[in-house]
Amino acid sequence: MDSVFIWIIAAVLLGLAELFTGTLVLAMVAAGAALAGIAAALGAPFWLQAVLFGVGSVASIWGLRPFLKQALESDRGSEGPRSFGTRAIEGAEARVIETVDLSGGLVEIAGDNWTAYPLEPDQVLEPGDSATVVEIKGATVIVWKQS
Repeated sequence: MDSVFIWIIAAVLLGLAELFTGTLVLAMVAAGAALAGIAAALGAPFWLQAVLFGVGSVASIWGLRPFLKQALESDRGSEGPRSFGTRAIEGAEARVIETVDLSGGLVEIAGDNWTAYPLEPDQVLEPGDSATVVEIKGATVIVWKQS
């Protein structure tokens, strides 16, 4: 029963990591881990779990991922591929909640609060200012003050 939890934890961690990459590869590997976890729960030997993990991951990457990517891109029309995960936030508009300067600050992006730093060291953004998200660094955004 221990291998069931290992596979489930692997699937969850891979799924969470996918949120930061946005490539759908880690999600497909997570599907392989989930398949191996189901096999483990049914009492399959470890070698079979490992084979199912590999086969499930490769089959998901080659079989399911292209359809998911196409579905995500097709509803954008001529706008190009849809960004998701943290990449979707780059270029978004942010509203300054707490002064943003070299020591940091707080902005709101699509209803979520983010720690923010200015792109240029001498730039100070005051509450109520609008800014554009230039880059994501972990749980922090780098913003540029809009004119």
